[in-house]
Amino acid sequence: MRSFCSLMMLMAVAVFARPINDGNKLFAAGDYAGALMKYLEAREQEPANPLLSYNIGTCNYKLGNYDAAKTELEYAVRMPDKKMAAKAAYNLANTHYRIGEKAQEPSARIAAWRESIAYLKKAIDIDNDFENAKKNVEIVQRKLKEELDKQKENKDQNQDQNNDQKQPPLSEKAKQVLARALQLCKDGKYAEAKSMLENLIAEDETAGQLSGHVQRIDDVIEIKAGRKPKTKIDASNTDNDLEVI
Repeated sequence: MRSFCSLMMLMAVAVFARPINDGNKLFAAGDYAGALMKYLEAREQEPANPLLSYNIGTCNYKLGNYDAAKTELEYAVRMPDKKMAAKAAYNLANTHYRIGEKAQEPSARIAAWRESIAYLKKAIDIDNDFENAKKNVEIVQRKLKEELDKQKENKDQNQDQNNDQKQPPLSEKAKQVLARALQLCKDGKYAEAKSMLENLIAEDETAGQLSGHVQRIDDVIEIKAGRKPKTKIDASNTDNDLEVI
């Protein structure tokens, strides 16, 4: 993930200048809790100001309070300034990404990352030149695909286990053919082993449970044919140079 949006602005309304400036100084010094208190102080004078929601959401993000950050940034996305709304959507996408990282249940993780992608696309729709949002879409989409693939693999494995439990024991012929196929694999004759098992499965009703062996042999064949493993995803450098409005 690329870094959280960063920019520095001074608010025109004089009554807010001091608490916001004080908050920005504390934020720059790494005192996010102190900065948050200053922004909340400013909010007492103008509770509906979306710029304050952006700052408060940013502080909560830095403090790891992702649910609170999400609530604030959802309001900040409504800012009439399109550039600022795009940045709020981008930051909200990062927040959903972090929520997904912390989720214990795969379904919650998947849902959070789908939300992250949706807000990144919203940021791009608002600002077509938002390069960091475009890069992050690719990163989160890949993370989501990995998670979906993992869940599918787990589901398939569970299904195979259930099928194995229901399958009758292998016939003597099936055991013999399986032994020969495994020996062929040791000899590097994967295509021959695969064909032998496929024929066995078609002929012997007890051999259906060997479909997993066929799939694994097929994977080896593809890898030897040049299929490259998936590259790791670099989701680091998310929070560098984070500033506030």
